[in-house]
Amino acid sequence: MLRRPTCDGRRQPTGRCTHCGRYTYGRAAVCCRRRCPGYAPLWAGDQRRKLFENLAVYEGESVVLLAVTAPGADQLPWDESHCRPLGDHRHSGFLGCRVDPVAAREWNRSASDRWRRLHRRAYQAVRRHGVRSTLLVRAFERQRRGVLHVHPVLGFATPAERHAAHLYAGYLQQFAFHYGFGFTERRLRKLSTKAAAAYLSAYFVTGKKGKESLQESVMAPDMPRSIIHVSTDLTQRSGVTMRELRFRRFVWFIARAAETSVEEARQIALHAVAGTLDLSVDAFLPSPRRLAQILGREPPLVLR
Repeated sequence: MLRRPTCDGRRQPTGRCTHCGRYTYGRAAVCCRRRCPGYAPLWAGDQRRKLFENLAVYEGESVVLLAVTAPGADQLPWDESHCRPLGDHRHSGFLGCRVDPVAAREWNRSASDRWRRLHRRAYQAVRRHGVRSTLLVRAFERQRRGVLHVHPVLGFATPAERHAAHLYAGYLQQFAFHYGFGFTERRLRKLSTKAAAAYLSAYFVTGKKGKESLQESVMAPDMPRSIIHVSTDLTQRSGVTMRELRFRRFVWFIARAAETSVEEARQIALHAVAGTLDLSVDAFLPSPRRLAQILGREPPLVLR
C-alpha cells in the first residue's frame, strides 16, 4: 500500500482506521484523531502525562483548584424519558439521569466561548487591584448528566498569587451567572502540584464520582476543541506538549524498528521531521549510508 500523491503534492488516504472507519495514511491501522475509540485512551494518557510534567515545573509548591459548574434544572431541564424506569426519584447524575439532550448540546456548544469571556472579565478585575492571577491549567469536564463544567488551577505560592487567587475566585462567583454558568466554588482548596495533577487525572482519565472518563467524554461531538489547556509559561519550561509526546512515541518506534538506542533514534526522527531523511511509511527502509552519516558511525545501520 503506497501513498497516492495528488496534483498539488499532498498525500491521499490509503486505508481506513480499524476502529472508526475514517481514512488513514500508509499502513496505520488506527487514526490519530482524539475522537477515535482506538486512539482516545492513548490521547487521554498523554493528557495525564502533560498535566503531571508541566505542573511539576511550577516554581511554587502549592496551587488551588476551583470548579465552575453548569446551571441547574431551572435552565437545563432533565430528560424525563431517560430515567423513567427508575420511578419516582430525585434527579441526579449519580443515578444516571441526563439533562435534556437538546438543551445540553446547546449549552455545551457555547461553553468554551462563554468561559473565555468569563475568565477574561475576572482576570481584568483582579488586575485592577495591582496583582495578577496565575492560571496554570484550565480543564473542561463532562459530567454524567451530559453537561460541561470547568476546573481552573491557579498558582498559590507567593503572597501576591494567594491574594490574586482569592480575588479571582470571588469575581468568578460574582460574574458566573451573567455568562450562563451555575455554582462556582468559592472555598480555595490548597493542594500540592502533584496532588492537583492526580485529582484532575482521576476525573479526566479514569472517571470518578459520577463523572465520565476523558477517553469516554472526548468522543462526544459537543466537547470543546481545547479540553485541557496548560499555561504556555509551563510548557516552555518543561518542553512537554502533545506534539512533543507524539514525537517521543515516534522516537520509540524508530528505536524498536532500527534496533538502536533512543538517543540515536531521536537523531533519526529529527532528520525525518525536518525533511532531510525520507523514511518510507510502508517499508521503513531509509538509506543505510544516509543513516551512517547522521549517526557518524560505521558500519552503516541496517533497518529490518
